[in-house]
Amino acid sequence: MLIVENDELKSISREEYLKMKNNLGKIYAMSDIHGCIKELDKKMELVDLSGNNRIVFLGDYIDYGDSSCQVLQYIWQLQKRYGDKKVVVLKGNHEQMFLEWIDDYRNPFSDGTEDFMIFNDWLRIDFEYGAKTISTFVSEQQMNFLNQISRTCSLETISKEAVQMILSNHKEPIRWIQNMPTYFDADNQIFVHAGVDEEAGENWMWETSDDMFLGKFPASRGKFYKTIVAGHVGTGTRDLANDQSYHDVFFDGESHYYIDGSVYKGGKLLLLGYDENVGKYYQLESNRRIPVRKYEEYVSYDFANT
Repeated sequence: MLIVENDELKSISREEYLKMKNNLGKIYAMSDIHGCIKELDKKMELVDLSGNNRIVFLGDYIDYGDSSCQVLQYIWQLQKRYGDKKVVVLKGNHEQMFLEWIDDYRNPFSDGTEDFMIFNDWLRIDFEYGAKTISTFVSEQQMNFLNQISRTCSLETISKEAVQMILSNHKEPIRWIQNMPTYFDADNQIFVHAGVDEEAGENWMWETSDDMFLGKFPASRGKFYKTIVAGHVGTGTRDLANDQSYHDVFFDGESHYYIDGSVYKGGKLLLLGYDENVGKYYQLESNRRIPVRKYEEYVSYDFANT
C-alpha cells in the first residue's frame, strides 16, 4: 500500500496502515525532572517520536536541580518542533508556585504582603538550595546583584528585582508555562501531575480542583474506571513502596502508575512507555523495555533471585 509522507510516496503494509488510521502508537510519560538536564537528555535518547508516538511530561520541571531553565527550554523547543499533539506538557505544583511568586511581585509597586508566607517561602527555599532555580533564569551579572542586595534587603525587595529580571529575560517561556494544562485525557489513561478526584467518577474533569490536579496527597490506589499515570509522590516514599532505595515505576496492580523516581535525591528519572497496540506498560532503561508489574510482584521477584 502506498501513502504520501513528507511529499514522497512510501510503501507500507496493511497492518501498518491500520495502525496509522486508528492512531495507534506508543505513549511515553516522564515526570518530576526537577532541573536535571543531563538525566533528561540521556533519557530522551530512548524516546521515538516517529509515526503516531507521543510523549506526555507530567510537570515539576524546576527546582532542586541546577538546570531548571534549561530543562524548560529543552521541553519548550521539543514541543515547538513536534507540536502540542505529540509533545504534551502539563503543569506541576512547582511551576504553579513559581508563577504565583511571579504574579505576586511582578508589580514593582506591590507591597508583597499578600500570602507573604507562601510565596516568600518559595524564594527562601530556593536560596537555601543555593538559588539553583533563580540563577538559571538570570545572567551572572544579575545574580551577583541579587546576592549583593540579599545581605541587606528583605525578601520582598529581592523578589521584586528577581521577578523583573525573569520577565525581561523570559517573557515568552513564562507565558508558555502559564498556559500549560493540568491534565491530559487519553483514550485509556488520565495523565496528571498529582491526581484527580476519583470520588467524582466520570465527572472528575469538572469536579477536580487545580490544587488536587497539582498537589493531591496522599497518592490514591485501587480501581478507577481509567488508568491514572501521575508523578508528584516519590515511588519509594512511605505512601507508595515505603522503601527509600526503590526508584522504579510503582504500579498498584489496579489503576495507578506513579513515575516520580526522585531523580534530584539520587534516584532516577523514570520513563514509562505504553504500547497502544498491545495495551502493555514498560519502564525504559538503557534500550531495555522492562514490563511493569504490581509492586509486590517486584518484591517477590527480587527475593526469588537473591
